[in-house]
Amino acid sequence: MTTRRARAVFAVTAVAALVVIIGLGFGMTFFSDEWAFIESRSLGNPTTWLPAHNEHWTTLTILLYRALVETVGIGSYVPYLAVVALLHVAVAMLVFALLERTSGPWLALGGGTIVLFFGSGFENLYWGFQTGFVGSTALGLAAMLVTDRGPTRGRAIAIALLLLASLATSGIGIVMSIAVGVEWLVDRRWRRWVPVLAGPAAVYAAWYVAYGVAGITTQRDPFTLTALLDVPGFVVSGFANAVGSVTGLPGILAIALGGLAIAVGVREALRGRLLGRVVGVFVAVLAQYALTGLVRAQLFDGQVDYARYTYVTGILVLVGGSALIGRPGLVMNQRWRPVVLALGAVWFALAMLLNGILLVAGRELFLTRSDMTRALVTVALDPAPPEGAQMERSLVLVPAPVSLQRIVAAYGDPRGDALVPFAVRPIPEPLLVEATRRLIEGAAVPGAE
Repeated sequence: MTTRRARAVFAVTAVAALVVIIGLGFGMTFFSDEWAFIESRSLGNPTTWLPAHNEHWTTLTILLYRALVETVGIGSYVPYLAVVALLHVAVAMLVFALLERTSGPWLALGGGTIVLFFGSGFENLYWGFQTGFVGSTALGLAAMLVTDRGPTRGRAIAIALLLLASLATSGIGIVMSIAVGVEWLVDRRWRRWVPVLAGPAAVYAAWYVAYGVAGITTQRDPFTLTALLDVPGFVVSGFANAVGSVTGLPGILAIALGGLAIAVGVREALRGRLLGRVVGVFVAVLAQYALTGLVRAQLFDGQVDYARYTYVTGILVLVGGSALIGRPGLVMNQRWRPVVLALGAVWFALAMLLNGILLVAGRELFLTRSDMTRALVTVALDPAPPEGAQMERSLVLVPAPVSLQRIVAAYGDPRGDALVPFAVRPIPEPLLVEATRRLIEGAAVPGAE
């Protein structure tokens, strides 16, 4: 397949994926963390732009999200889904470009298509709040793409600015900065430009001292022996998830394949062909799960399996794996070409099957979450609240009823959807009963002991 044809096929597939993802999101509404941006952040109040959201620096995400709230309100969730879907397609396009440079059009088309329908990361496709994770990933991948063009002063500064923007979008910016920084340290061409990256690192450090330190222990103190002991198992499980997400292989086989890739990388290093991109990605994936394990491992069961994290690490594994493979000469060898193509077809089929299943399963999960949100909002806005209702107490997944009343008056009612009213399903009666109970007795705080 020629490069031009692969690009054309991918472009058509990207448009189709955009339509499919937005369409699958019809009927969803605002969930959990989003309400913090709706309730507590303000486009017109700069003092709300810098405080951490949990442990994340989210200034650019706040500005983007609040721009949507101020312009389109909260009467429809479709605009929020459209923005995160557009960012996701941008991520897939960057992955395609990176894979095309390292492994040619065949692998770029296969890998890019898997990312387009990346059900392994469904939280970042169906949750408007995840413009943060997806945006940070896109900015980091853009920095990698500029890195591929070779070192110059202008490119070094551009990359530093991209990484600074990634850091100011979510904590995933740390992971992407590690990937690029380690690659520069390994790559002799870029090594002399590493001091340029001290700029974004210093800005992030200043933000952390001023704001981040107050947010990082909100959920859990990471500076304990218990937190450290959680890290190794968290990293191994996370690495298996990342490899499995882009290969379709189950845990033990994913770990075996990842181990094989590490062995190949070590062999190349011993031969004097240490690949900066491969090392950078590997360290970044380990750092992602190590940091997440430190901060969040004890909050909920199954944290390591959360799709929001697999989205980032799976994509990094795909980019690093492509760099390790390089341009496979076997495809051009007539004797081995049928075998290589068959293996490639099996890989693509397994990965697409897994991600398709998770894409559908994730949709149902978020629709169920939307049912709960609408139930809580419904009882909170009831003009005749039940006896014993605590109208000033947070419902955790949504703000306190008195706050919700102000939000709805200012920005619209999220119980329906002004753009796709037909997609909103009736609220199950048991959820209304549970929402009423929470209004009276209080809602449990996730992760609280």
